[in-house]
Order: sequence, then structure tokens, then C-alpha cells
Amino acid sequence: MNERYDVALIGGSFSGAASALLLKRERPELRVIIVERSAVFDRKVGEATTEVSGSFLSKKLCLTSHLNHNHIAKQGLRFWFSNSGSADFGRCGELGALYQVRMPSYQVDREVLDQHVLDLAVAAGAELVRPAKAASIEIGESSSQLVVESGGEKRTITARWVIDASGRAAVLARKFGLLNPLPEHPTNSVWARFRGVKDLDGLELRTRYPGFARACHASRTAATNHLTGYGWWCWIIPLKGGDTSVGIVYDERLFTLPPGENLASRLSAHLMTHPVGRELFADAEVVPGDVKAYSALPYFSSEVAGPGWQIVGDAAAFLDPLYSAGLDFCSWTITAAVNRVLTELAGQTVDYKDTNARFLRSYHGWFQALIKDKYHYIGDAQLMRAAFLMDLGWFFFGPVRELCKCPKGGFERFPFDGPVDGAVSKFMAFANRRLTRIALKRRACGVYGSHNLDHRMMVAGFEPTPKVLRMVWQGIKLWLRAEWQALFLRQHPAPAAKQIPAPAT
Repeated sequence: MNERYDVALIGGSFSGAASALLLKRERPELRVIIVERSAVFDRKVGEATTEVSGSFLSKKLCLTSHLNHNHIAKQGLRFWFSNSGSADFGRCGELGALYQVRMPSYQVDREVLDQHVLDLAVAAGAELVRPAKAASIEIGESSSQLVVESGGEKRTITARWVIDASGRAAVLARKFGLLNPLPEHPTNSVWARFRGVKDLDGLELRTRYPGFARACHASRTAATNHLTGYGWWCWIIPLKGGDTSVGIVYDERLFTLPPGENLASRLSAHLMTHPVGRELFADAEVVPGDVKAYSALPYFSSEVAGPGWQIVGDAAAFLDPLYSAGLDFCSWTITAAVNRVLTELAGQTVDYKDTNARFLRSYHGWFQALIKDKYHYIGDAQLMRAAFLMDLGWFFFGPVRELCKCPKGGFERFPFDGPVDGAVSKFMAFANRRLTRIALKRRACGVYGSHNLDHRMMVAGFEPTPKVLRMVWQGIKLWLRAEWQALFLRQHPAPAAKQIPAPAT
């Protein structure tokens, strides 16, 4: 028996469920089927949104009530610096928001969010097969055929469009030989959930460090907190219910986790090497059995669209969790897939080559401008202040401002796509390369992180208006100051090797 559908989605977590939900809202008559491998979603990494993905969740998917009841309102990004594991907590350098954020963003528990969106898609009329897998997929230009296995039974379905939302499994990219690693960015990650993490806004720290407490008006705990060092950074994300998502991302060329009997002990040991980590995790413990790891984090598909198929979310690409852009790319790729189906239903054609070219420009532009070799200077407070102001300033002036001007069009444009965005991308990539060079010179001269203690930069807030360019200019001035200082750095000569006299004969 051959069952006919309009759209078949491989994967029912966020990207697949959101695609199905938007399609059913736009065209309720569409026959949509979701094939989800898992019986229940496991506890995924706690994930932060940006203002882009926060708007997609609240404005596009209309999930504000769910987000307010089941997740935490995020209060921006916060970075912590130190140049010694024995430094006092109150002296650690800090970079973050002074006031509460201006636009909605959230600390989300992906297990809860994914299930809720999937439930909404089913309630809207999408058919769910779970647990199930697509045993075989044959893609055709006008229709595709899938053999779906579930509960020991097989069923053959035909669909006009197949949307791959299978995450890192990347079913279609692997099938077509389109999946590519990114060897220029060899990063790995380990994460876990912790209980008993100390409250950054709590009475104990406010009492012991009154100057620390007075310096910030926003909630530090509700921010995405980052511990930093040369070649690595750790995220600390609070989740509803009291657990905290904690993980490390590191460049394997620059850093190695300390040894230990298992990943949990190695991650815990590393957290204790940073003064802020030592303070927050002194009495914390890992949730048993809730530790995960990924190697070779970044990858991308060289094509995300073709006749009869489209790839969305993490099945299309993943780059780096710094700046929390994962759900941003989900938002942009989901929108592209939904618009493509609606466009072809209207009898119009879609230029797949243009879609693929725009996606690749965006992915590689983001990498060159924001991520490439950043782990060389992420642990230097002075250089990260410059990058933070430029990176977030351009982000608010570009993608976030586009959403405010036109919510529909803002999700249809990939970042760094177009002549103006391309020029900004090249400028940011140049600044990123120069900051990397300065960091390398500072390391060689023994002054890397020399401004990491006794300095706080509290940013009044980014806003999606031309005023944010003042932040960009402030970042440029900090960068130029670092360039000037680097001119006068001199590498200390290596000590001469001690001459050992030859034994007497």
C-alpha cells in the first residue's frame, strides 16, 4: 500500500516540528507526516537563544506563554576572565550587560521545547510516526518514496517534498555525499547538567563581595555566563527547575581537558581551575548519567535544497555554540524550507542554486567574521571586549534590525548575504584576523591576559537601531588601541641552553 503525502519530514525535534507546524498553519489542507526515530526526546544540552531565534519562537511560532512558563528569560551574555586559578573571585574581569535586555531571548530546555512544538504540530493536523525510521529514501523531482519502519512493520509513503530535519545524523547530506567537515576549526565539546550551582545573584556573594554586587543591575545568573581561557570557554546556562547546563568547547590545537576517570570528573576538575568556576561549583554535583560529548563540532552540507528535497536545522550545518547562533540557523533554514513549499504550491519555481549559494555564503561568512581562530584570544579580556562590541553591534544593526523592520523578511534573509552584508563580513573577518595576530604576539611576549583582573565592562545595552553603531565604533577604538600597544611589544629571548661539560676521559 502506497500512502500519499504532500510533505514528509525526517525528524520531529525542533526543526522538523516547527517546519510542520508552520506548514499546517499556512495550508491546513496539506498532508504532512513526521518520522521521528526516538520514542521520547532525551535530555539535550541546555540552549540559549539570541534575539533572532527568540523572536522566531515568540513571534513566528507564537510560543511566548510556553516560554514564560517553562523556560527562563535570558539576560544577555556575560564573560568572566582570569589569568590565574588562584586569583580572588572579586578580582576576575567581567564583560556583560549592565541592565536587562531589550528584546526577548531565552534559556531553553530543548527536551521540553522540542516536545511542545511537536505536540502543537500534531494538534494542527500533522501525522506523527514514532518511534520510526526511514529505512530507505528515493528522491525524485516530482515525488519521492520512503519506506518507514515502525514497530516491526514497514509502510511505503510517497511525498512531493522531503524535508530533512534529522540533526547531526544529516540523513540526506550523507546520502548525497554533501556533508563536509570544517578542519580549520577543530573544536570538541563536553557538557553535563549540574545541581547545586551557586547563585551569582545570591546573598552569599553579595555579602562577601559588595563591590561585585553593586557593579551590575541585571541578573547575572539569568545570563549565559562564559568562563574563558586560552583555547577554551565554558557555558553556564540556568534551566527551569534548578538544573544548570554546563559545558566546555575547546580548540584541540590549543587545549586539552585535564585527565580523569570519566568525562564528568574531567569537566568538574576543569571548572575548578577558574576562580569563578571554583566559587560556583564548589558544592555542585553532576546529574548522574547526564554527560555527553561531541568531537569535530563544525560541519556543513554543500547543498541544502534540490528538486523535491530541502535540509533544515542541524541537518544542514553546525558551526560553534559561541554567541548561541544554533537556533538562529534553524530559524533561517526552516523559513527557507516552508517558503519553498508554499512557493511551489502556488505554481512558481524556486532557484535551488541561489538558495545553496546564499546559505554557503552565510555559513562561511559567519565563520570568517565571528569564529575563525577566536579561541586564540577568547581568554584575553581586552581583546574580547573589542570583539564583543563589534560582533554584537553588527549583529544588532544587521539581522536583529531586519527583524524589527520586517519580521517576515527578516527570517527570509540569511546573514552576510548581499553586497552590504558581504562588505561588513569582510571587515569583521579582517578585524578577527588582526585580534588573533595580536593575541599570538601577546602570548609570545608573556603579556596575554594582562588586563584580565580588576576590570569590568558593563554594557548599557544593544538596540536594533543605527545608535548601535556607537558600540561598534567603541569596539573599533579598543581594537586600534590594542594594535598600538602591540607595536611596542618585544618577545623575550629564550634563555640560553645550559652548557653541560663533557665528562672527563
